[in-house]
Amino acid sequence: MIAVRRATREDVPALCALALREHGRSRFARQPFDAEKVHASFLGAVHGLAAAVFVSEKDGALGGLIVGITQPNLFNRYQTAYELLWYAEDGAGLKLLDALKNWSRKMRAVELVVHNYAGINPPERFNKAMARKGFGHLGTSYVTALEN
Repeated sequence: MIAVRRATREDVPALCALALREHGRSRFARQPFDAEKVHASFLGAVHGLAAAVFVSEKDGALGGLIVGITQPNLFNRYQTAYELLWYAEDGAGLKLLDALKNWSRKMRAVELVVHNYAGINPPERFNKAMARKGFGHLGTSYVTALEN
């Protein structure tokens, strides 16, 4: 049985391994993967006051993760929760989403914003799944490469 729980410091190496696999499947695969930066980011999220990392686990092996943060809106003091990374190889994606949604409520967020910007799931499939979970469509995103 797959269990979903809050990530700990001890999970960080496995989180980094999952993130590397997600990166390789995503539209970001052409960009470098900085393992030290990823490690530090997960440590910050695991221990942060305005962040949370949830993992799915079966028989001691992590098969998925979701990372979220909260921050105040620009125009008032209400909190909005944002999903930063969501990846599951074990079919527990929607369980992970539920964990982040429950955490967002506890953080007194008034909205949870979820993204499909990694491009792993086709937009049509993602949109249908989100609609079934009670999420409405929020605008449209665009991206352009910048040369630095």
